[in-house]
Amino acid sequence: MNKLSTAIMACTLALTLPMTVLAANAPKNGLTATHQEYHITGNKIVIKLHPKVINNVTMVPARAVFEALGFTVKWDGKKKAFHAENGERETDFVIGTDSFFAYSTHSLGMTAPTSLGTAPVTISGSVYVPVGLFRIILGNDNAVVVKDGNISINGDKVNKDADKKGTEIPNPYVSYNTVEDARKAMGVDFTVPSLLPKNYKQDVISIINDTEIKMAQIVYRNGDNKLYYRVSQNSGDISGDYNEYETTKTVAIGELKITLKGNKGLVSIASWEANGFNYCLMPDIALSVEELQAIIKSII
Repeated sequence: MNKLSTAIMACTLALTLPMTVLAANAPKNGLTATHQEYHITGNKIVIKLHPKVINNVTMVPARAVFEALGFTVKWDGKKKAFHAENGERETDFVIGTDSFFAYSTHSLGMTAPTSLGTAPVTISGSVYVPVGLFRIILGNDNAVVVKDGNISINGDKVNKDADKKGTEIPNPYVSYNTVEDARKAMGVDFTVPSLLPKNYKQDVISIINDTEIKMAQIVYRNGDNKLYYRVSQNSGDISGDYNEYETTKTVAIGELKITLKGNKGLVSIASWEANGFNYCLMPDIALSVEELQAIIKSII
């Protein structure tokens, strides 16, 4: 395991001139991260880091890099799970699992899970991830450049060439103020949950209508926690979740067969088909089987 002396440079609006001097004197082996959204020429923050090389894969401290790039992070110590989002793109990963992906906060689907050669690890209380993860989360293969011992992360919020290269997930959703408006736009009278987990409230109502799928999505929120409800007349998997779960099982509610996927007895995806509709519930914080069954009963 080798150590590299590194620094992160993140641009911000609230900086003073001395920061420029500090940036100019950053170590040669620098991990630099610029953020175009807040760019003011010459004003940079420098955060000294110590990446590791594990199995020939360069690993960097996840929280420090994500926060320097303007992401909000959340750590679940019990599940050893890490979440990062910036209002446009999100990612989740688990300590010990070499599988990485990103997804749009607003759009359908996600990138295919990718192995980067080394799983996330915890070292001295910090979570380290392969630096290649930032190519995935930023939607840009050129976001990370390793050259002459230097590591550069370009954290521009919008890749100017993204539309040409197809590296950004498009946003096909149209938002509506009410469920009734969404029903009219979709052209069908779909049902919605009348029972929700405690403190969850309706947040965003939207419709996707393109050549491949027509679907309604309602996001219910409790603080930072979200519950996604999707309904479509298209068949097949409408979850957009390609994670592998410990358990996949089928339970019956009346005559309906509900497919549940999750880990450690909790459910992350519940899906079923009934009366010509395809349904899916996806809590980002897994719920118990009983909680999901109660919500489903309120829909059917």
